[in-house]
Amino acid sequence: MKILRSIKECKEWRDYADGSVGFVPTMGALHRGHVSLVKISKNNCDKTIVSIFINPAQFGPGEDLESYPKTIDKDLTCLKQENIDAVFLPNANELYNNKKDEYFFKTPLSKKLEGVARPHFFKGVTMIVSKLFEIVRPSHTIFGQKDAQQFLIISQMIKHNRLPVTMLSGKTIRDNNGLALSSRNSYLSKEEQFTASNIYKGLMQIKKMLKNKTINAEELKNAFSSFIDSFGVFEIDYISIASLDTLEEVDLVNTKALISTAIYFKDVRLIDNFIYSST
Repeated sequence: MKILRSIKECKEWRDYADGSVGFVPTMGALHRGHVSLVKISKNNCDKTIVSIFINPAQFGPGEDLESYPKTIDKDLTCLKQENIDAVFLPNANELYNNKKDEYFFKTPLSKKLEGVARPHFFKGVTMIVSKLFEIVRPSHTIFGQKDAQQFLIISQMIKHNRLPVTMLSGKTIRDNNGLALSSRNSYLSKEEQFTASNIYKGLMQIKKMLKNKTINAEELKNAFSSFIDSFGVFEIDYISIASLDTLEEVDLVNTKALISTAIYFKDVRLIDNFIYSST
């Protein structure tokens, strides 16, 4: 496994990488969710490269940039065990050397859901992903469904810019109790993580109601909110039932929809979702 610490080293590696190249961008603190994306790349591509970079552009004031989990030695051991071809460890000074001309992808999708609470977030995400795409030049890139809105926006950016990149998705990987795996879960104790798994249980209540033909979005949202509020420890940022294409809220769930939520627990912001299809 090659460890690439500069843009020059990464570009040189790519020049000599034969065949298809799968790219998994991460911020480190790797878990089984990241590993599942790596496996998708290895199953679909000749070469696999992973980047580890905590991107300051996607953090806003008062967010956890400084405290975000940093486990680089553990991450490199994990990636070596997965037998990937290269890991790219860029630094912020080199990536962001000309702040006046930073490109980011503008789309109405960025103003929905996560974009309301974190208006800076998708500007920073599309900025860094476009930079990494330019450096790595992947044939494939792999993102997880847990960040469903991010997946939709990056997919739209690839199509809009006519990039020669095929986007693959990985399903949300969960703990045994149902909690969606996230690097930020490390902020919580094991007991707190078990309590946080009730977020998933609340979403599954919506799924069960949909199966029983309850399609009124307001009724579904109210049921979820009542369940979550009953624990007395969660603060709901949003519960959304939206069109999978536009992320506009729907009144009736009679086609494909993204059911998603963001919830604060012990000052940790947790997100989760599932995609519903009536067919």
